Amino acid sequence: MKNQLTAILAILGFAAVLSGPGYGAPAPSSRDGGSVVVDLGLGLGTLRGNTLYHISSYNATGGVESELEFPLETVLIGLEGSYIEKDKKGRERLSLRFHWFTNVDNGSGVLKDSDWLSGQPEIDLVGASHPGLDIYSESDISLKTHIIDVHASYKFWPSDRWCIGPLAGFLFEKFSFDASNVSQVGYGPYAGSYTQSTSGPVLTYEVTYVVPYVGVHAEARVSRSLRAGIDLGFSPVASASDEDDHLLRTKVARGSTTGTAYLVTIAAIWDLRNNDFLQLRGQHVDISTTGTQSQSWYGNADAPIAYAGDVITGIDDRIESRQTSAYLLFSHRF
Repeated sequence: MKNQLTAILAILGFAAVLSGPGYGAPAPSSRDGGSVVVDLGLGLGTLRGNTLYHISSYNATGGVESELEFPLETVLIGLEGSYIEKDKKGRERLSLRFHWFTNVDNGSGVLKDSDWLSGQPEIDLVGASHPGLDIYSESDISLKTHIIDVHASYKFWPSDRWCIGPLAGFLFEKFSFDASNVSQVGYGPYAGSYTQSTSGPVLTYEVTYVVPYVGVHAEARVSRSLRAGIDLGFSPVASASDEDDHLLRTKVARGSTTGTAYLVTIAAIWDLRNNDFLQLRGQHVDISTTGTQSQSWYGNADAPIAYAGDVITGIDDRIESRQTSAYLLFSHRF
């Protein structure tokens, strides 16, 4: 949390420097003839990818691994607004952008749950060793998405046709899943006891990603009405937190992790009449974090392995997400 707060303060400081006397543009009545404009837009988008967590616990006699992969396949709708300062030539200099999107459907795809056991824990459970994947299941999902991105960039213009400059931003993502109707397969010695299907709710899962980032922005004017741009971002202090309530096992798992993230965004902007413009933007986000998970039981569904009140901590945890999104936005400039 301390690293996140430091990164957020650094970004706010970066934005303040950009808008200060030495770097940012003054008000429209300034001596250098600069101006200020505001953009407001509405957009549609698609999101594809996944978010997953992988846990493992080993000792000298063997261990257990489990991975749950949740699909990010949904249609998005949202708003975007920008505050832009221009120089006396009408070129964008400082840009502050706010982006919020949520999904309009329930998502698609299935939850994939994989389990591996090895050594003595496996022998104790099924009486024999079995190499490779031991238990696999799929469940239907319902997804709720919230994505917020606050983004600041400053542009230097070596020529009137292209610009380059630093950027900083803060990405917040929250994905909430309800899973139901599990179909499970057991392999080898697990086939008899672990191959089964259950209708109804299976689990609820919520994961939150917090990604402060810095990077570089570049933009070029292709024609009088068309511009193209690219943003490259990196976060050394990305973090994730999640909660998985296994309803059938009366068990809650909570994870907290930190790591890195990479962001690549490309955009094409068409200027239309009357200060309207159309933007097509694609983005890829890659988040990789590690930390620990704790598990606690609030019922006896896992007896005799675990009972209500039992707690396990310090489980190795990896939370990751790979996301590709595309947006079409219609905006008006005031």
